[in-house]
Amino acid sequence: MLLLKDKKIIGEIIKKQRKTKKLTQAQLAESVELNEKQISRIEAGQNFPTYLSFVKLIEVLDLDLKEFEKTTNNELSDIQQDIIAIIKNSNDYELKIFLEIIKPLKKYLK
Repeated sequence: MLLLKDKKIIGEIIKKQRKTKKLTQAQLAESVELNEKQISRIEAGQNFPTYLSFVKLIEVLDLDLKEFEKTTNNELSDIQQDIIAIIKNSNDYELKIFLEIIKPLKKYLK
């Protein structure tokens, strides 16, 4: 699950690996069929890459998807990780009940 703060994290990982590979933004952009401004915005955490662009970036930069998973999951609080674990281990019936409880509760807490 990607969160808005993940834009920055994804951008940082891509930028770091691009520099490790000694590529310019223009060279990377050409390799993944994007323009230099798009690479700049992704690295700055302003935009998410599209799925296809993300796959190309991973291939060109020799990145492992696990690098992104570890980084984003480590940024979650213990409570958030507990909630995600509960959700992942729930069936559709349970999820429907959770949602029916959480929606009104969230409105009440605002």
